[in-house]
Amino acid sequence: MNEGGDSPDDIHFRDIAPAIEFVCWVVVALCPLLRLIDGAAVTEDQFVIQVSLFSLALAGGIGLRIYDFLQRKT
Repeated sequence: MNEGGDSPDDIHFRDIAPAIEFVCWVVVALCPLLRLIDGAAVTEDQFVIQVSLFSLALAGGIGLRIYDFLQRKT
């Protein structure tokens, strides 16, 4: 056990947050393209999944952008 502090091998959220934000923005960018390719949702379940995926990715991208802004400010 390392009780004296962080190990150099430890992974922190602040280190991977930009990568997660990038993935969120890629999902936001690809959702309209996938809807164009796949067509409109046939059932209500498909529509809910499409909207939920887009909404969660958008909220994640915005939230992580704010997190990054606040981290750089301090």
